[in-house]
Amino acid sequence: MSALGRSARPRALVVAYYFPPIGGGGVARTLQLVRALAATGWQPIVLTVDRAAWVQDPALVRKVPPSVAVLRIPNPDWGRVAVRSGRQPAPGRGRGRLERWLIPDLHLGWSALASAAASILALVRAVDVVYTTAPPYSAQAVGFAARALGVPWVADFRDAWTQNHARTHLPPWRRRLEERLEEAVLRRADRVVFASDGARHHALRRVPGLAERSETVLTGFAPEELELGADPIAPPSARLELVHAGSALLDRKAATFEHCLGALAAWAKSDPSVRSTVSVRFVGIEAEAGERIRRLGLGGWVRAEPAVSREALWRLLRGAHASLYLAPEGERGGDPIPGKLFDAVGAAKPLLALAPPGPLATLVRDHGLGWVVDPKSSEAQIACFEDLRRRALCGPPLPGPDPEVRASLCAAATMPRLVATLERVAEMRAGG
Repeated sequence: MSALGRSARPRALVVAYYFPPIGGGGVARTLQLVRALAATGWQPIVLTVDRAAWVQDPALVRKVPPSVAVLRIPNPDWGRVAVRSGRQPAPGRGRGRLERWLIPDLHLGWSALASAAASILALVRAVDVVYTTAPPYSAQAVGFAARALGVPWVADFRDAWTQNHARTHLPPWRRRLEERLEEAVLRRADRVVFASDGARHHALRRVPGLAERSETVLTGFAPEELELGADPIAPPSARLELVHAGSALLDRKAATFEHCLGALAAWAKSDPSVRSTVSVRFVGIEAEAGERIRRLGLGGWVRAEPAVSREALWRLLRGAHASLYLAPEGERGGDPIPGKLFDAVGAAKPLLALAPPGPLATLVRDHGLGWVVDPKSSEAQIACFEDLRRRALCGPPLPGPDPEVRASLCAAATMPRLVATLERVAEMRAGG
């Protein structure tokens, strides 16, 4: 990475806890943004963590342009992301009592250090605009620090905050406190960007006047992956192949996972040929989830497999018939637009989402991106599985996304909007 220095190019401070070599769905949006910024003449300066107990994908580092300056802030050795030398705890472990008392999240220590670093950069006028992305929601504190010193601020929400499906369990006293923190971000930031219409809709209802200062920008998939779907690998004809990547238990997905396994078990019980004509691969799920598969006697055709790199995942998706997505439980489970949707679109494959009605279902339906099935209805799931098996084995090919729709959901089409937002906000400082 290049060293930080003065330059005639506009400089954007991108604050992102999740950044390569960290992997997983939270990385894609920031990685695509810094690539787009570097390609359009900006000097991106990424403020991230030095190491964390999360999914690692070192190959992603090669996708960071050499011109990007990456400043890695030390990670405090307490909280959910504590890392011991030589050990890599599983994602989600080590929460303990701290989860209840560290507000808004367990990354508060890192965010405090990142705020100090951002303040120094602001004082020496090393950046023209600051962009913070959440979760973790404590990262928005960095935007407050830089904004107080005169740097325009764009606050990005990859997921909703207090209206998040995964935060409905908060006690009333904490919810009230976090709602005040969230409203402060929504009011103070010069521009607020959301990764889904659902998250923006909830925010607009709470903060009058936010509509004029906010927008929705979908993440999209990597531009270089557009060509991968042009000549997709032919799926195996002997089996219906479904692939699910990532956690099956975090973020309140456990209930949907249980419903899915129950439907698969009932399907195989009613028709034993399912075991020889269907393959469902859960890649990178928790050991506990894999044990659940074995206890139900689904082993052999429903498999729990180790996590793989992004490149390997793309090969798996291209060799499958469809990508499987498990939505979080609850009435807001259909709000998030998951990275799995863009993975499926990039691989030119349909998405099978077990999700309630919401923005995700609307996007899938309006753009012809696959199917959305009631996650609580075994009958509906079995009917969909059976239809997909029939079409995969002897019917017309399962439809992938329309080429024009696919191109519109590529980061090459979505990220320029986010870059333009940073440009407009940065001009506020120049004009001031």
